[in-house]
Amino acid sequence: MRIILILLTAIFAFNTYAQDLKEVTILHWNDFHARNQPYKVSKKDSVTGEPVYYWVGGVGSMTGYLNKYRTPNSLVLNAGDDFQGTPISNFTRGKSQIEIMNSYNIDAFVLGNHEFDYSQYSLDSALGLAKFDYLSSNVYMRSQNKLMGKPYVIKEINGVKFGIIGLTLPDLFETSLPANVTDLVMLNVDSVLTFNINEVKSKGADVVVLLSHSGLDEDKKIAEKFHADLDIIVGGHSHSTLFKPVRKNGVVIVQAGSYGRNLGKLDLKIDTQKDTVADSYGALIETVLDSAIYDKNAAAKVDNLIAEYLPQLSVNIGKLEVDWRASYSDESNLGQFEADAFRMKTGADIGFVNGGGLRKSLLKGDILVGDIWEINPFGNEIQTITVSGKTLKQMMKNNIKIRLEKISKGEGAELLHNSGLTYSYDSKKANEGSDDFIVSMNIGSAEVNDDAMYTIATNNYVLSQFKKFFGEISEPITPKDTGWNDRDLIIEVVKETGVINNTVEKRVVDVSKQ
Repeated sequence: MRIILILLTAIFAFNTYAQDLKEVTILHWNDFHARNQPYKVSKKDSVTGEPVYYWVGGVGSMTGYLNKYRTPNSLVLNAGDDFQGTPISNFTRGKSQIEIMNSYNIDAFVLGNHEFDYSQYSLDSALGLAKFDYLSSNVYMRSQNKLMGKPYVIKEINGVKFGIIGLTLPDLFETSLPANVTDLVMLNVDSVLTFNINEVKSKGADVVVLLSHSGLDEDKKIAEKFHADLDIIVGGHSHSTLFKPVRKNGVVIVQAGSYGRNLGKLDLKIDTQKDTVADSYGALIETVLDSAIYDKNAAAKVDNLIAEYLPQLSVNIGKLEVDWRASYSDESNLGQFEADAFRMKTGADIGFVNGGGLRKSLLKGDILVGDIWEINPFGNEIQTITVSGKTLKQMMKNNIKIRLEKISKGEGAELLHNSGLTYSYDSKKANEGSDDFIVSMNIGSAEVNDDAMYTIATNNYVLSQFKKFFGEISEPITPKDTGWNDRDLIIEVVKETGVINNTVEKRVVDVSKQ
């Protein structure tokens, strides 16, 4: 009888505890980049291995999936970079995206780095139209004597108080054109997090959420430092497709990829007595085009926004016989096509395109003007510099070292897609500290001559962030404008080429991996 009483008492206690747990679902996405219309993707058929094409994303699908999974116990969060990526965002300087986000009824949005692409002042103006809470605890605007967004908000869902703190990419200045961020000051991350965590806790927050546009690597570091106080990080910036949450020192980290292909769903059980997340389960829901889910009214809003621009964007300018692949860190046929175009159109010896500047891959078929806008949404100016062969070698040695250091830290290492220049190096030697790791460096079929002068064509972002890509050099650099922006130049080259079927060439070789 005593054993039965003990068991009954335990069962009663467990049931009481289970009843005290509050269930909340966080729906989240990030890095939408104005992909307001559905787009085609592919995956390999599990049986045949052949590509299977289907449509995902767009505002109609995102709204439909939000409607399907949203309940009164849902918290809806957007982790930044909704601006920049399609022409409508450029034409309206981001105001189209604010209008669209107003319709989602989101609980909080954090400012990403690309929200600043039309300048801090354009962003400040666009945010005046927002009907949702936009956050940023670490970006301060000097002329207005204010933060660019609220540092945090408190949201109560199903009896649970969530303290949501917004954090914008700490390296904002390194990812922006300098002219766009001249009025800003980046505040110390550790200080603002410490202060705002204390603030939300003092206001009764049961759960502390960091809505972070900082990238997965940075989010992991933050989780290591603040695990005693942070419960959840809803992240963006690195476009990480986390099909399952990452758990770091007990902190649950989620991120939903990019371009609206996935809606993140994090189911939580909260113990409000102990202010802890007792259990969690996260997954990504692919926003596959489905007529039963698709929100036609939301799609119609997008159609109305783009109607006046559609004729000029729908012009067919060429045909692609192979898929163009954009890549941040590896050589790609798209990157090489654009680098070739920069070099040939400007008459330079070398063309460089940074991998992060190419924002869309393109499946084979017709090439429309709008496709080039989406591949090159920034409209960066093409500039040239002229350097000696000796300086060119130092630039490339520095670039290799910078990339290898990032790789050693497990971070993404941005590649400069190049044209006219081929080089090989030994990463093993470089990682061991040797300065003699360049094996060969040629322009065309000739070795780079220390005393010769070479002209490089690239975009103004790369040159404005010269140290980020090429480190310190002794020779002064003087950029010259060409009168081209990257998008217009590529459109003209596509028209001139007509049918395109370029494949990847090996222009950069690490001999230690052969």
